[in-house]
Amino acid sequence: MSSDGINDRVEAAKGIRISVIIPVLNEKAVIGRCLEALSCNRLPKTDFEVIVVDNGSTDGTVETVQQFQAPYLKIISLEGAYISALRNRGAAEARGEILAFLDADCLAPPEWLTNSLRLFENRREGIIGAHYQIPGDATWVGRVWCQDRLTEKVGNVSYVPSGDLLIHKDLFFQVGGFDESIQTNEDYEFCQRALLLGLTVKSYPELRVVHLGTPRTLLGFYKKQRWHGTHVLAVFLRDPRKRKNLRPVLLSVYTFGCLMGLIAGAAWGVFSGRLWISCAFAVMLVLPLMAIAIGRSIPRGKWNDVLPLTILYLAFGMARANCLLKYKTWTRDNRWGRWTAGSGSTA
Repeated sequence: MSSDGINDRVEAAKGIRISVIIPVLNEKAVIGRCLEALSCNRLPKTDFEVIVVDNGSTDGTVETVQQFQAPYLKIISLEGAYISALRNRGAAEARGEILAFLDADCLAPPEWLTNSLRLFENRREGIIGAHYQIPGDATWVGRVWCQDRLTEKVGNVSYVPSGDLLIHKDLFFQVGGFDESIQTNEDYEFCQRALLLGLTVKSYPELRVVHLGTPRTLLGFYKKQRWHGTHVLAVFLRDPRKRKNLRPVLLSVYTFGCLMGLIAGAAWGVFSGRLWISCAFAVMLVLPLMAIAIGRSIPRGKWNDVLPLTILYLAFGMARANCLLKYKTWTRDNRWGRWTAGSGSTA
């Protein structure tokens, strides 16, 4: 590296206020857009740094990052770990007083960093962030599901996704960092520990980032929810009093029970001719989901969303029910694999 490049880094380090931490694993398709969006932010380039933590990418992700030759950009390698460990490693290397966790498939608006500083300066916040904004070309899957969830995601919340989460560095380590033994749901678990320490967790619309990883198909939605649910139950079993995680856990168990009844009823009906048993379980499965969809759609004047939202809740329940069959759903042992792309975790 030239002496000019070294001097640029030294000068940049003096005024760093925010460290943006981005974990990656084979994210070549999106990391370029993510970094390009950050380069357009309105905060002076000497006030922030970007730390990309790579988990052994083999698709050219690192080479794509290296094309952004900027004094504020740093690449770290940490292979064979869950995404929590990557984020923690980035935090340990960070020089800013504020940590801004961002996912590679997220696009931060130009005001993201300046809005963050303003919010931290106006009040002593704990954790701030926002739930994702869907891209402009989102299909009905992303539009219906994400808009349904965004209606209740402003102000004090139980968690914000780790793909758009900001916190003072000293508070991050006071909470204990992300749990490196779980593959998913690490954002919810981290925020719950922060709340127990008396910190606030708040969602602000002005901090929303566009999530390019928003599922576009029903199958993609199912797969994403199945992956997200990997450690939801394990986190819930740690403290069943956490009501936010109770709902997806109950829906998982209920859906699993109905599906087993549906299958058993169908098998019994073949031999006995009593197919009504299987039909009864089908009704038991769908009606509560439709009731939830109606309750969520009508107050927003979205009658047209009732049917698609019912379908999405059914796919959600089936995906999470599938998780109950996985061994690592019940454990928190990091020997059972490593993080894969599509890192955002929600309950």
